[in-house]
Amino acid sequence: MNRLELPTKTKSMRAAVTPVVPPVVPPATKTKSMRAAVTPRYILWLSRVVFAFILVLPLILIFTPWVQTVNGTGRAIAFNPIYRLQFVSSPIAGRVNRVLVSEGDHVKTGQRILELVDNDPNLELRLLEMEAAVVNRVAAAAGRVREIDSRIENLRISQKVSLDIAKTFITIQQERLQAFRQELISQNATLEQSEFAATRAEELFKEKVGSRAELEIANRNFVAAKANVKASIARVSLGEQEVKAAQDTTKRVQADTDASINSESAVRRMADAEVAAADRDLLNMQVQIARQRAQYVDSPCDGTIFRVLANAEQGGIFVSNGTPLATIVPDIKPSDVTSNVPVTAAVGGAIGWQYSTLTPDSRPGIVAELMIDGNDLPLIINGDLVRLQFEGWPAVQFVAYPDAAAGTFGGRVYLVDPTANERGQFRILVEPDPAERPWPNIDLLRQGVRAQGWVILQKVTLGWELWRVLNGFPPVRPLDTLKKPSVLGPVR
Repeated sequence: MNRLELPTKTKSMRAAVTPVVPPVVPPATKTKSMRAAVTPRYILWLSRVVFAFILVLPLILIFTPWVQTVNGTGRAIAFNPIYRLQFVSSPIAGRVNRVLVSEGDHVKTGQRILELVDNDPNLELRLLEMEAAVVNRVAAAAGRVREIDSRIENLRISQKVSLDIAKTFITIQQERLQAFRQELISQNATLEQSEFAATRAEELFKEKVGSRAELEIANRNFVAAKANVKASIARVSLGEQEVKAAQDTTKRVQADTDASINSESAVRRMADAEVAAADRDLLNMQVQIARQRAQYVDSPCDGTIFRVLANAEQGGIFVSNGTPLATIVPDIKPSDVTSNVPVTAAVGGAIGWQYSTLTPDSRPGIVAELMIDGNDLPLIINGDLVRLQFEGWPAVQFVAYPDAAAGTFGGRVYLVDPTANERGQFRILVEPDPAERPWPNIDLLRQGVRAQGWVILQKVTLGWELWRVLNGFPPVRPLDTLKKPSVLGPVR
């Protein structure tokens, strides 16, 4: 084929190339369904208003006032620890014979609660026999002490007599020695005179004036005088030795008698130790007997039996010393709390006596014990206002607006514990706020009722609070509020 032949366009090919133009429908020809799909004008206006409100709401909330609070949960407890739950323990080891009360019974101080019996019925008799033996030992030890005291007294009397005799003998010997010394002085004077007389007689004899007989007499007297002097010197020396011997004898008597007294004193101390040991054994025996006789367990206070832990059925259980037998909730005495204020159901929720009006010298009957996280502890000080919600009392609580809350009770922080518990939480005690309505009657607000509290801090904006929460920061308290004095409660 020498020339190119173009194919002839078919009807379908021409239809594919030719654009399809939709028919123009006049407005008057719209269907009912198409008109229903058109958005009404008031819906458009309302959506614009809602959208604008959503845009403006964050700006409004940023400047909305908000009250910061620190929340805690806990329970109602008695302010005075002696009125809190107490255990009644067994004073001896024995078997529970009878239980004389039931749970919920109200008991008085000294009222019989349980009876115990010992496993050995003859134990008390043997203890009494042992006590009698110990008493005899105490008497024997005391008698020995008295005998030793008597011997020591006799030794001291004998020492005094012996020393008096020895001192008297020393005095006698000293007087004899003085006499010997005086005699020696006299003999020395006589010797001088005899010597002078012998010399004079010899001169006279040489001069042919005196006779030989006079010379011999003078020489003989001189020799006798020298002999007397020597004898006197010997007696003086002997007297000095006798005086020294008497003094040594006195010292020996003193030492011997002191040794005897010291020996008896040592025996006396040993006897005192025996007496002390015997007295200790007697005291122990008396304690055992008293405990053995304390087979009756009485109530330590006025209160209500909360739980009976002992069982007297099937022969009774065996308990040891200190085993809890029952638990009792003591009564809170009105004399130990604030002055009584009568209120009606419109004020206090029940007709009765309330114990909530506080003075600096008063103390509340019931307080709220709340546990606070350690992260919020530095912000809480004594005197902070608290809003409380007790279990069993309907309430509507607005945390950020305490004034708008309904059914809650006002309180003030009385005590913040100085240390945390094993969970890292700190305990605070909240007492009634005298400026608020009284708390429920103590017969209704019983110990153990769960409570939830909010410690009120400062006012901030909601935007700041949201920023704080998102960043995990604790609430902030101005420094000047941390210095306000505490005026709550009687104990400081």
